[in-house]
Amino acid sequence: MIHTICYVSSASRELKENELEKLFYNTQTNNSNANITGALLYYYGNFLQVLEGEKDTLLALFEKIKKDKRHKNIITIFNKQNEHRIFEAYKSGFSIIKTKSDLKNLNEYLNKTKDTTPFSTSVLGLLEPFLI
Repeated sequence: MIHTICYVSSASRELKENELEKLFYNTQTNNSNANITGALLYYYGNFLQVLEGEKDTLLALFEKIKKDKRHKNIITIFNKQNEHRIFEAYKSGFSIIKTKSDLKNLNEYLNKTKDTTPFSTSVLGLLEPFLI
């Protein structure tokens, strides 16, 4: 079984472009090395992240994320087991969504997978406000 955690949060302060780039690079590298799939989206001072992987690994990572001073008001959307990963076949397995094109590609991918991975529909619903 795969475990999935999805949360939203607010940036504690305005992050400069170079800070965001460093955060994105470290997140993508660390998660890929830990066999964690998912996506991270930053939009107008808010984060949305989906993490998938081995339960103990994710729970330890999420505790670390919750202590990160770069964001606050963390709301856990879901923290549960799933039969399959949603993002395993998406790009490198863990993606940073930075542009409208990235968001469009993710939306198309999730729409294609929703019949085989029903949990994709839940993630699509969370992305809806970002797709405007």
